[in-house]
Amino acid sequence: MPAEVLRAELVGLAGRLAAGTYELLVLVGELDARGTWSLWGALSCAAWLASACDVEVSTARSQVRVARALRDHPALDAAMRQGDVSYAKARVLVPYLTGDNAEVLVSLAESTPAGRLGAAIAAWSQRHDDREAIERRQHAARSLSWRTEPDGMVTITARLTPAAAASVCTTVDTRVTRTHAPAGASLTQQRADALVAALTSGGSVTTEVVVHVRPDGNTLADGTPLSDNAVASLLPEGFVSLLVHDSRRHPIDASPRRRLPTRRQRRLLDERYPECQHPGCDARTFLQYDHIEPYGRGGPTIVVNLRRLGGTHNRARQAGGP
Repeated sequence: MPAEVLRAELVGLAGRLAAGTYELLVLVGELDARGTWSLWGALSCAAWLASACDVEVSTARSQVRVARALRDHPALDAAMRQGDVSYAKARVLVPYLTGDNAEVLVSLAESTPAGRLGAAIAAWSQRHDDREAIERRQHAARSLSWRTEPDGMVTITARLTPAAAASVCTTVDTRVTRTHAPAGASLTQQRADALVAALTSGGSVTTEVVVHVRPDGNTLADGTPLSDNAVASLLPEGFVSLLVHDSRRHPIDASPRRRLPTRRQRRLLDERYPECQHPGCDARTFLQYDHIEPYGRGGPTIVVNLRRLGGTHNRARQAGGP
C-alpha cells in the first residue's frame, strides 16, 4: 500500500470512528434519560453499559458523562457531530462546561490540540474565574493514592497544586540530569528511579523553578497556569529576573564571549524555544542549548545564534549531522 493511500485510509477510518462514537453517545444519552436500564436490573446506566457492551465501568461512566453533556450543551453536540471536537477532547472538557461558558470552551477545544487542552482550559479559568476560588478548589483536590496492578507493579497517582507539582517535577528531572542513566533506560524509567531516590535516599537537591509572569497571566515553563497569589507566595524566597524586549517584542540580548549560555540567556531561550527546533520534533523535555553557527567555527554565544534541541538531535549535529 503506497504511503499516501495508507495515510488516507488511516485518516478516513479515524473520521468514521469519531462519527460512530458520536452516534453511540447519542444513544447512551437517550437510554440514560429514559431510565429504562433500571428495568433490566442495573444500578445505573453506566453499570448496564459496562456489562452489555463489555467495557470498563470507568469507561462507561465517562461515556455517560459526555452523553449527558451533549444533551445539555447544544454547542458541544454540534461540534462533535461535525467532527470538530473529538471524544478525547470532550472527556477533558465536560467537567468544566456550564451554561455560561459552554460556547467559549467548545470553541477553545476546536482550536487546541487534545494533548494541550487541559492546560488551555486551566489558563482560561485563571483569566475568567475567581482566583481565590480556584486556589481553594485546587487545594481541596490534592490527593495521593496507589494501587497494585496485575503484574505486581504499583501505580502511584498524585494530584498536586501547580506550585507543588513544579517543585516535585523539577526535583525529579534535576536528579535525572545529574545521574548516570542505566543502559537502555527510558526517560520514564529514569524519572521513576529519580523519584524513589528523592524520597528514600535523604539529602537535598538544589533546583530552579521558573515562573513566567506576563500581562495575560502567569505560567510555569510547561505552560501550566499559576495564580497571582501563588506567585506572590514565592517572591520572599524567589529571584526576579526581567527580560527586556525590543519594539518587535524580541528579547534583547547582551552577553560576554563564552562557550555556555548564561542563566539569563537560558531563561530567554526556554521562553523563545519551548520545543526542540529540529524539523518535525516537538519534544519539550531535556532540551540542550545549541549554537546555530557552531562555537568551534566562531559562532558567538548570543541569543540570536542559540536555539534548543533534543539531546539526540544535538548529538547528531555535533557528530556532523544536519
